[in-house]
Amino acid sequence: MPRIDFGDIFSLVTKVTSTRLLLSVAAAFDFEVEKMDVKTSFLHGDLEEEIYMKQPEGFAVKDKKELVCKLKKSLYGLKQSPRMWHQKFDTFIQGLGFTRRKVDHCVYFKLIGDCVIYLVLYMDDMLLVGNDKEIIQDLKTQLSSKFDMKDIGAANYILGMEIKRDQAKRKLWLNQRKYVEAILQRFNMQDSKPVKVPIPVGVRLSAEQCPKTQEEEEDMSRIPYASAVGSLMYAMVCTGPQIAHAVGVLIRFMSKPGKEH
Repeated sequence: MPRIDFGDIFSLVTKVTSTRLLLSVAAAFDFEVEKMDVKTSFLHGDLEEEIYMKQPEGFAVKDKKELVCKLKKSLYGLKQSPRMWHQKFDTFIQGLGFTRRKVDHCVYFKLIGDCVIYLVLYMDDMLLVGNDKEIIQDLKTQLSSKFDMKDIGAANYILGMEIKRDQAKRKLWLNQRKYVEAILQRFNMQDSKPVKVPIPVGVRLSAEQCPKTQEEEEDMSRIPYASAVGSLMYAMVCTGPQIAHAVGVLIRFMSKPGKEH
């Protein structure tokens, strides 16, 4: 309802640090790491409000085109859909005896005797981490009975990060090679040569290098600076702390970047 709850559309997602922490725990204690996807997750949400929509193009009832449809479930495109999906999942998983972590509301855990199982939710991606494969399988069965799920099996990829593991040595590596290659392709830099440091020694960026004329501003408006820096930020947060300083410098000029930036 406008001015009351119309703005309640935010949906929680797990922190990247939580995912990395659980993967490090899995490596150290030789836990199982499985992945599941929720098919059409937003369609599972139950609406709290009365919402009407125009009849979809091509599906309008003849001689009743002036009528509208009353929604019984959430749809993709609704502002409320992400939040309603998260609420439904949160209620269901806590009903199975899971406890939600206070520091990250998208991380749930359950203790069963000497066994422990963690569930990490990122919109429609789920990571299941535990020390008992049978309990993980039971959880998969319970999830599939409630939602339309896809069982991926052992997790090899999560949140744009590739997972490589040596269980015998209890080691686990994360990399974003595919993500970085996709960024290079997107910004037409796939043939660029690698360098040893993110910002060359002696290079100093400042506000003095920002556009000073309208013509310069128009030239720079055609360059996807913010998009490129945002892409680098995600790589930095997930697996690339070595570029943190360089990205931090570039962020300062997001509102008015110049050619040097």
